[in-house]
Amino acid sequence: MNIPVKDPKIETLTELTVNHLVVQKSKENIRINYEYQRGIRWTVEQEQMFIDSIFRGYSIPAFYLHKISDSRMDGEDNIIHFIVDGQQRINALSRFTQNEFRLLDPKDDKSKFPNFLKNAPCPWGGCYFKDLSPELQEEFKNYEVLVYEITTKNENSIRDLFIRLQGGTALTPQEKRDSWPGNFTEFVLRIGGKTDGKKAKKTDGRVTDVEALRIRGLRPGHNLFKELAKSKESNRRQLVAQIFMLYWNLQKENNFCDTKSKNIDEFYHAHVDFDEKSKEAKRFEEICDNLYRLFQGQPKLYGHYLIHLFLLVDQLSKEYARGWERHLVKKWEEFDKRRQRALKEKDSEKESNPYYSKYGRRAHTHTDAAKTIEQRHVFFVEEMLKMLKPQKLDKKRAFSDEERREVFRRDKQTCQWCKMAGRNHPVSWNECEIHHIVPHAKGGSTELENAVLVHRDCHPESPEKVAEFKALWDKYHSTKKAQDTA
Repeated sequence: MNIPVKDPKIETLTELTVNHLVVQKSKENIRINYEYQRGIRWTVEQEQMFIDSIFRGYSIPAFYLHKISDSRMDGEDNIIHFIVDGQQRINALSRFTQNEFRLLDPKDDKSKFPNFLKNAPCPWGGCYFKDLSPELQEEFKNYEVLVYEITTKNENSIRDLFIRLQGGTALTPQEKRDSWPGNFTEFVLRIGGKTDGKKAKKTDGRVTDVEALRIRGLRPGHNLFKELAKSKESNRRQLVAQIFMLYWNLQKENNFCDTKSKNIDEFYHAHVDFDEKSKEAKRFEEICDNLYRLFQGQPKLYGHYLIHLFLLVDQLSKEYARGWERHLVKKWEEFDKRRQRALKEKDSEKESNPYYSKYGRRAHTHTDAAKTIEQRHVFFVEEMLKMLKPQKLDKKRAFSDEERREVFRRDKQTCQWCKMAGRNHPVSWNECEIHHIVPHAKGGSTELENAVLVHRDCHPESPEKVAEFKALWDKYHSTKKAQDTA
């Protein structure tokens, strides 16, 4: 039986180093084949991060080199390697050793490194190659690389290999992020959801649908995005990342941020140590729950609406008294009708309609730019607040010690809840608490007129007890007023 000779022949070279690639490139024994190298050149930032990965001992992709033997005039074979895959990486190695760029310093850089690396030792940070210690220079040059050396007489075999390496099934930027390690990746998958369109099967009846999906590396997603986001599944996960970035930046920096693909990548990288139990993560899920509860059963929402509704609900729940919830959907529908009417107007009339010039147009152009998002949001909030007319919460939530003493003296050291119920319940200073008659969450002010003394064991806390206290208070004082005027 004749065994066919494999073409192309691929040999694995495992003992080559960075220095070998750099030296051979400088001697032009490793060359570029321009038929394969038509892609966009790496930025300096990409080169810096690649070199940083080597110093950290991270694995880097293999290099594919096409081996060609040329006969020289002296009869000896001259071996040339043309780069099939790895040109940008080899260029970065060569340029760094020639001191053409310095490395990033995690301590000086704000967004390129995850938080846990910013305080870790980094002796190569901010250095050109010439600035490195001799030990680090040798460590870099001796870093071993994996090279696949391809030998073939059929150029089409090389072309086929290149297409297979570079082609395959195209992934969206978000699908690539979904495969990245890190806690933020898991958070986005859990909230945004990732399924394969198949119904989850239970194992021996002991595993829930959610657990079955998790076993297969999938996630059901939060209902807000699973049921209400008007977009494909991978786009829903990207939307989760974008909303969280905006929310995070507003909490930390009090400003909006770009949500372009590059910015999302940087945020993922900077938060590989993300804490899913942090107050920001918990608050994010809480707002998702509230927004889904309010819009459940409504038609699907465009991404720009989910962004602005999310941020609006966060603001309303922190700064305004309850009551706006029951009107939010209706007022948003009115906003959307105005936006749609503006889009249908003649071009000459659109610019004078703020629902087009300040929102509609900005929902379709440069939608991921910080300035555009901020301009849209400012208009959206202004219009929604006009329609909702929510009651602002008193910024002062707690009574001062002086106010507590005043109420303690005024109410004669007696629990007012018990007094209204016909019981005498003396309260010591260490046992007293001050209760808002009209709850702070419903717009009650933190003033003496809205304050009452109660024993700490009697202090109404549940919504039912708070409502019961208010009803008893109104009845008691209405009766007392009638008796005083009789």
